[in-house]
Amino acid sequence: MTSLPDVNVLLALAWATHPHHAAAHDWFRVNAGAGWATCVLTQSGFLRLSLNPQVVGVILAGTDAIKLLNGLVQHPHHQFVEPLPTLISPEFSQLFTHLHGYRQTSDFVLLHVAQCHGLRLVTFDKPLANTTPDTALVELLVM
Repeated sequence: MTSLPDVNVLLALAWATHPHHAAAHDWFRVNAGAGWATCVLTQSGFLRLSLNPQVVGVILAGTDAIKLLNGLVQHPHHQFVEPLPTLISPEFSQLFTHLHGYRQTSDFVLLHVAQCHGLRLVTFDKPLANTTPDTALVELLVM
């Protein structure tokens, strides 16, 4: 099954300073050959956080952040999924009933993207993995 790494997994892949860098690379080494994807949400989140020196520890120019993202998505088994499915659908409504707070909104949108495209969301986020109604949708990377 093709995987959709969340923003934190993408950051861990790209940034050696990320606390889960090794875990992300271990997962990627084993699973990338089966296919992995990004979407506008994961790409924009990756760029936003890569440009935040408090997150990555360095000041990075926008063009350098784009180059970093481009380096990731040039992987031969990468695919970009679009368009984002509408949030006004029965499938999203079912997922959203499991939401426990406003901070999970983006997580549940990514779950919806994964569900609509037949992907598995890959995350370090244990609360997300524990609240999803369909455990087959999520792969929790344990450090």
